[in-house]
Amino acid sequence: MFDRSIINEIKERLDAVEVIGRYVSLSKAGQRYRALCPFHQEKTPSFYVFPDNGTWRCFGACGTGGDLISFVQKQENLDFTEAIRMLAGMAGVELKQSGDPQNISRRNRLRTLNELAASFFHDQLLHSPQAQLARHYLERRGLTAKTLTDFHIGFAPDGWDHLIRYMQEREVGLDDLELAGLAVRRDNGGAYDRFRNRVIIPIHDVSGRVVGFGGRVLDDSQPKYMNSPQTPLFDKSHIIFALDKAKRAMRAQDQVALVEGYMDVISAHQYGFENVVAAMGTSITPAQLQILAKYTGNLVFALDADAAGISATIRSLHVARETLSSQTVPVPTSRGRMRYEKRLTTSIKIALLPADQDPDDVLRRDPDAWAHLIDVALPLVDFFFEINAKELDMTSAYGKSEFATRMLPLIAEINEPIEQRHYVSKLAIAVGVSEQEIDARLEQYQQRQSLSRRKPAASHPVAASPPLDEPPPDEWSDEPEPNTAPPAPASRSADPFRRIEERILVYLLSFPHLLAWADGALAEMSVYPLATDDFYDTAHKAIFDAGQKLLYSVAVDDQPSLREQIDEALIPYYDVIFGQCASVAKLREDQLQKDIVDLILRLRKKRIEQAIAELNIQLRDAGDNKQEQHEISSQLGQQIKQLHQLNQAISSRSNSERRLNGKRHRSPT
Repeated sequence: MFDRSIINEIKERLDAVEVIGRYVSLSKAGQRYRALCPFHQEKTPSFYVFPDNGTWRCFGACGTGGDLISFVQKQENLDFTEAIRMLAGMAGVELKQSGDPQNISRRNRLRTLNELAASFFHDQLLHSPQAQLARHYLERRGLTAKTLTDFHIGFAPDGWDHLIRYMQEREVGLDDLELAGLAVRRDNGGAYDRFRNRVIIPIHDVSGRVVGFGGRVLDDSQPKYMNSPQTPLFDKSHIIFALDKAKRAMRAQDQVALVEGYMDVISAHQYGFENVVAAMGTSITPAQLQILAKYTGNLVFALDADAAGISATIRSLHVARETLSSQTVPVPTSRGRMRYEKRLTTSIKIALLPADQDPDDVLRRDPDAWAHLIDVALPLVDFFFEINAKELDMTSAYGKSEFATRMLPLIAEINEPIEQRHYVSKLAIAVGVSEQEIDARLEQYQQRQSLSRRKPAASHPVAASPPLDEPPPDEWSDEPEPNTAPPAPASRSADPFRRIEERILVYLLSFPHLLAWADGALAEMSVYPLATDDFYDTAHKAIFDAGQKLLYSVAVDDQPSLREQIDEALIPYYDVIFGQCASVAKLREDQLQKDIVDLILRLRKKRIEQAIAELNIQLRDAGDNKQEQHEISSQLGQQIKQLHQLNQAISSRSNSERRLNGKRHRSPT
């Protein structure tokens, strides 16, 4: 965790033009610098860097922007902490972590113990006479000496305390071994090795540090596999096996293949398929999916073909649909209006393995067959078409109706109109009705979903209402309205955008249901919902993005809090913002709803006005270059049109509120 002052110092020391110029070829354009956007394909430069405030923005197709940290995150596929560490090295800033020094020391000590244990197990495999059976087993599995070294595979000798005695010789106590999950306490106060007579597979975090172990038996005893227990370093719901080795290939190929077992992964890497990883369990978790989504938007599930494997695949696919359906897109209704829906933005496919074969079997028999299975993997919707058609009696009326009910949510999530039309036609044929009937049911489903998201939570008990006669939107200032908006955190800067962003986060942290309500209210005005890209500050982006994903995630009893979901480095700043939430705790529901929409509209308007000002400067700097003038003028026209539409929405909203206030204050006759 890093203090905000450290992050600001890094930004101040680094020249955004110099750092970003290492990734793209920047050319001077007046007071700005421009280049072809590195985040989408284009022929004419629309990517600009603004050296005066250290920000960047694409005025082309992707329309993204942010500060130096967000650029490095996006370009390098790093999380917040990794980007800060990288930039700190460039800036020569010493990172001072905030938090409990004892906790930091304990985690460092456990990392040392895990590395020491991994070396012990690996040495036992290579040299111990007891490991002969393990060596034969691994040889039969076809693993080479290089693979054993690359994955640091080891062996835990049969006996109660081989590792404990090894550690005690190095002055490691039982308390630390128990905390690391390497030893188990006896009732009489002694302890024994957790892993005994097993092949040991070290489990690494994304940085390649050992955080736990998996152990496989060499006979028919149970359990077949044993993992480290939950420790301060090992949380299997957030760990992906071999991600440290696969992440480079995942980025390069823009694809990841998910398998079930350690040996499946190890075998795939040995045969050159380095984009293969495994979840630490039979079903993938939302946290693991979010980690994978940072590296690629294309997931292929290749789990075992037996009943348990298919069941695990289906569970994982349901989790993936909920977790990765994060983009909000406009959907036209039959009445010509716009509705906004969550849509699946990640490509999910399923590789159907041969019966009675796991990935390791396929790879050892014919590596080319594995490559073919991945290439012809079924899209998510086609897979569910097959599974549901097998489960249901498609000759009965009930079976057809249930089939349509199961498939409609999947079809509704498809982003691309032609692809969606394909599956509407396929569903109509499967159940024996017209496409118009499927369209009608799809529209009904989407309307129900939209209404359920827009339904506000129950009002909170309140004290007196703040005044409602505020100045119209065009007279908005950067100062908080009296009695309505909370004071921004003490850490805020003079940047008016950041101040509004902070105030939005205070409202959403206090009352998460406001986000869904605001999405609906904005949709009624034909304005896009609040999105991560509306925030320029990297910390604000990260907090909002985590909150949005948590709000729309699968509801489970042990769902983590938002504080647990965000990057550890952001927790001190999150706590500062969260500390302001008491200031809005007693506001009425109607006032909360008004405030959040006002803040979003104000932020959106300022962003567009800033873009127009920047484009005007670029137009002036274009000189006599007619082609460049035309392109900038086109972008400028789009921004002016957006501002006009937004002003119309604001004006309409303002007039409606004045009429409502007049009715409230009019004396009864």
